[in-house]
Amino acid sequence: MINWELKKIFKCRTGLIVLVLFVFLSGIMVFLNPTLETENSYRNDKYELIVDTRPGNEIAQEKFDEKIKQIANTNANDDFMNKIGEISRDNLKFMKYKEYKEVNFYKVINYKASHPFMSVIMVIILVLIFSNIYVDEKISGVDSIILSSENKLKVLYSKLGLAIIVPLIMYGGYLIIEFLVTLVKYGAPVNGGLEAFRIIDNGFILLNGTYTINEYLVLKIITMLLIFISISVFSSFFSFISNNSLASISGILIFIGVGKVLTLIKFLPSLLLNILSVGNYVDLIFYSDRFVGMYAGNVNILGISLELINLCNGILIATLLTGVILCIVTFKKVLTR
Repeated sequence: MINWELKKIFKCRTGLIVLVLFVFLSGIMVFLNPTLETENSYRNDKYELIVDTRPGNEIAQEKFDEKIKQIANTNANDDFMNKIGEISRDNLKFMKYKEYKEVNFYKVINYKASHPFMSVIMVIILVLIFSNIYVDEKISGVDSIILSSENKLKVLYSKLGLAIIVPLIMYGGYLIIEFLVTLVKYGAPVNGGLEAFRIIDNGFILLNGTYTINEYLVLKIITMLLIFISISVFSSFFSFISNNSLASISGILIFIGVGKVLTLIKFLPSLLLNILSVGNYVDLIFYSDRFVGMYAGNVNILGISLELINLCNGILIATLLTGVILCIVTFKKVLTR
């Protein structure tokens, strides 16, 4: 059934658009790279580009020393900064080497694994596919044939299964392409067991725990997959309950944007605002680096203190499961009743 669904998608115009977007994304991301630890450039007062011509290792060591200095000098003047100071001291305590080690491969992969441009194109692809996954059947009248068949539930479940499998394949395929390109350009990855802050430019002081580079990248990839799969599942859900593409696409766009909009309503409970400020889908898509492995403070729920990022991770997983349950309920209580 899943193979049949895939063939159906790629035989229509949507499949061609998806392929073009994926090829475009993979091609563009080959040329988008971060400033490496061994590179340094800046704009002077006249906005002229100044490129540091010192040896790469010298530049990298200076950057590394600056990171260590910032971590060591983290001020503790409130509960939040006390926690940051504690995390920072742990990061320093468990350091394997106190000097720069080559991490160019990992820095590039980290940059590409959650780049906002990649995330936006991936979301567009998933919405294009799954906001029409069942609406097209309704418009063409095929839904009546499906619902009168003995295999109707198999067909419906295959559509839901596709919403889980396709993000895995597309994001996995994208990562494999970028991995191979990075392998050719920078050689085999080395020093993946060192501290994750070595590959993070902004917010490395907020890194919550002594993650290794490999652990951090695995956590990031899992988080991105949860984001993409939950969006594809809810796109499918809105397709199941809508009568046309416009309604289905509007539904998923509202789902993605509602959290960000609610953060502007300041009279909402502070707990809800704190959660929405971190875990809304717009920021997850554009600024996922702030979400993965970072510390954003604690919230108090029924007298229990919980780390905000951990709570939001739990909500993200719960959102995905809710989407799956809603689809199943729709199959059994609405479409096949």
